[in-house]
Amino acid sequence: MRAVTFRGTHQVAVDEIPEPTILEGADAVVRVQRAAICGSDLHLYHGTIPGILPGMTIGHEFVGTVESVGSQVQYLKSGDRVVGTFHIGCGGCPACRRGDFHQCSQGGVLGYGIAFGNLAGSQADFVRIPHADINLRIIPPSLDWDRALFCGDILTTAFGAVKNAGVQPGETVAVIGCGPVGLMVVISALVQGAGRVVAIDRLTERTKRAESLGAVPLSSEEKNPISAINQLTQGEGADVVIEAVGGSKTLEMAFQLVRGGGRISAIGVTAEDTLAYPLMSSLTKDITFRIGVANIHRDIDETLALVTYGRIDPTVIISHHLPLSRAPEGYRLFAERQAQKVLLALD
Repeated sequence: MRAVTFRGTHQVAVDEIPEPTILEGADAVVRVQRAAICGSDLHLYHGTIPGILPGMTIGHEFVGTVESVGSQVQYLKSGDRVVGTFHIGCGGCPACRRGDFHQCSQGGVLGYGIAFGNLAGSQADFVRIPHADINLRIIPPSLDWDRALFCGDILTTAFGAVKNAGVQPGETVAVIGCGPVGLMVVISALVQGAGRVVAIDRLTERTKRAESLGAVPLSSEEKNPISAINQLTQGEGADVVIEAVGGSKTLEMAFQLVRGGGRISAIGVTAEDTLAYPLMSSLTKDITFRIGVANIHRDIDETLALVTYGRIDPTVIISHHLPLSRAPEGYRLFAERQAQKVLLALD
């Protein structure tokens, strides 16, 4: 079968590799119909994630058709249309039983190397999914591949970050970063009741995209975000700040943007190890700060319903549809910011 493999920093290739097979009774093998390049895949592409070796199949956003299932799979059968969660949970460990599937002791992230479970990725003709009943969701008949795909990662990641922040009706939400996840945050915050969403990015064209989705655009190259937010909120600051970039610089900004008693939810993937935490100001301002990998299993059914019923259309951020054979081009375009969201077609 064809698969997108990591070859080295800024190098991916489409190779022929053996098809996956059922290894455990709870496995399913899925014939992939659509895959996508995620912003976190660029960390692999740039060589900043440990444990990703040349020849490994990458990718974790996908939809497809169940090809075969193991003897222990109860809820899925061959031919079912499914979307997969980007991280794998076992369903039985203490973390999963608490509902913290993203903290599964037996889990990992598809296509993210040895440090993340050593699971083959989904940018391929077929992918093996362990604990299939837990990690695959059946796609409603009325939902097309493209829309369903977003529920397995970036839409649900964004939706969960807004939920974690406890956004209340009418509140002001500031979003740092208007890449694909940041745009999904804009949509999710408005759906969950935000009165006003301010979208912050260095690139004006990105803030304009956010504006088309209902946000107030704020280019950090043209205005100081802290001054601008203070002006918009009569000096209070944002009720909620969602950090969707990753790294210490944007996190530092988040603490400056949030009001006293406000909440920060950070979902940007970072390769940095430390942050100079503003301990005293956080104490005096009574800030709630939450950071972590998304718990897709917790929220995927909600996002599937919202997309199915037309409340959310995540496909507005797609800039490129490419065949799998052109995946290296897709990675290059994405890395050079010439693409907003790249979907790879395998059908």
